[in-house]
Amino acid sequence: MILLSEVKVYAHRGASGYALENTWDAFIKACELGVGIELDVQITKDGVVVVYHDDNLRRLTGINADIDTLDYEDIKELRAGKRWMRKFQQHQIPLAYEVFQWAKKKKIPLNVELKGSFEKNSKGPQILAAMLEGMQDIHLSSFNPQLLQEMKQLMPSTEMAWIIKKNKQLAFSEEMDWVDSIHLHKRLLGKPLWKDVLKLNKKVRLYGILGSESLTRLLEPQMIGIITDYPDRVKRKMVSPFIG
Repeated sequence: MILLSEVKVYAHRGASGYALENTWDAFIKACELGVGIELDVQITKDGVVVVYHDDNLRRLTGINADIDTLDYEDIKELRAGKRWMRKFQQHQIPLAYEVFQWAKKKKIPLNVELKGSFEKNSKGPQILAAMLEGMQDIHLSSFNPQLLQEMKQLMPSTEMAWIIKKNKQLAFSEEMDWVDSIHLHKRLLGKPLWKDVLKLNKKVRLYGILGSESLTRLLEPQMIGIITDYPDRVKRKMVSPFIG
């Protein structure tokens, strides 16, 4: 049985419960809370890696265009925000390289999730691998196992985490020796998929944790990480896991 003190907390898209997702404000807040950071990376048409979740820019910038169809010059002046929340307006889309170097200096663990644009850019994996060279305490994650396989070939010593949703995906994971760990949403706790995951000889991280749950349910030998919008709440629960 693993101890909660051994489980590493990652701030989902930065501390996105307190600042706009995948922005410097969210990353700085996560740093202040003393946790790792989960962030999403996309790549532009001309090969610039930026930190942004959606393949399309519309939700946070109002521009209806996919990132992989634009050059960086087309998006560098855009500002991301949620119009109904004034304090979340006017955020520049971060350059991934700058975030990586800042995290390296601060010694912040990173969970770097590769998004859809990397599936469309043949040079994307090589560009990202070069940017991450020399980084410590990082792992890469993706819903696309083939993309993880390509990254594993470029970065053989780096952990690759497959984000899965269905049982049928898990059946293939045993054949994928490049998949080192599994990421699952908390809603799958107690479901057949969760039980099957625990039978694998792979590490597990859960996302979607809010900090209001009883964390004693997570005390499995494979559990090594929690990805959450509210890392401070989760850290408090780690001190008193039976509360709530």
